[in-house]
Amino acid sequence: MTGTELTKVIESYVHQLATETEQAKTSVKIVDYLRFTAQFHSYSFHNTLSIFIHCPHATKVAGFKAWQKLGRWVRKGERGIPILAPCTVKAQVESVDEDPVKRVAYFRVVYVFDISQTDGKPIPEAPITATGSDQGLLSILEQVAADHGIHLEYKTLAGSHHGTSYGGRIEIDDRLEPAGKASVILHELAHEFLHQHEDRSSSSRQQRELEAEATAFVVCTHFGIHTAAPEYLALWNVPEDDILASFQRIHQLAMQLVNEVTTLSTAPELPREAM
Repeated sequence: MTGTELTKVIESYVHQLATETEQAKTSVKIVDYLRFTAQFHSYSFHNTLSIFIHCPHATKVAGFKAWQKLGRWVRKGERGIPILAPCTVKAQVESVDEDPVKRVAYFRVVYVFDISQTDGKPIPEAPITATGSDQGLLSILEQVAADHGIHLEYKTLAGSHHGTSYGGRIEIDDRLEPAGKASVILHELAHEFLHQHEDRSSSSRQQRELEAEATAFVVCTHFGIHTAAPEYLALWNVPEDDILASFQRIHQLAMQLVNEVTTLSTAPELPREAM
């Protein structure tokens, strides 16, 4: 396949991803997951820090009664995670025509619990994991990472993320199926190549996730691996136009990775005595 032909193929993949992402935004599994996550509060920096200190593996936290409303119950003997909750009072108004305004009077300590401290009704998982066969790609991607001096490690990761890029080092969740591992490695390799050495203020996290996941989608699709990229980008609420606007960066890295994988997959094996 010539470079021009590969460019056209990659462009078709990017258009496919843009279309499927828009469709995914209205899918039942995405809507159900967003409806579920909308029931959890966003916490201030200090409360987030307190949650991390008291329960580093926390992923979803809520109060005792909030968990009951979600069909789950805190297990007996579990210790709560302390956070500060604002207590408000109605401020005085100068005229009867003004609506009363609430202001924070003081803070009090309340306790929340991580989902790992509860039992009960199953909760929906983010539909962002590829499953099935890696089509022989996994071992080749491990070699690609090694060739670029990137240390790749499989380990059980806490929380809902499946991989992390640290700049010269990648961690991948060892519980993923082969297709999932291949897809996440490509995602994290994209972060390594595109984002680790750039000024973070020049792009948003949404854009970085778009570029990484789109690159993984293109390479996986080219080699016959079905990914959950449309659902992943739908959860990030990525607009179709943004995917197309990032074509050049996606294309350049995807072409590099496709060529590297192709070269490694067609390279003759060395005789055992030469290894």
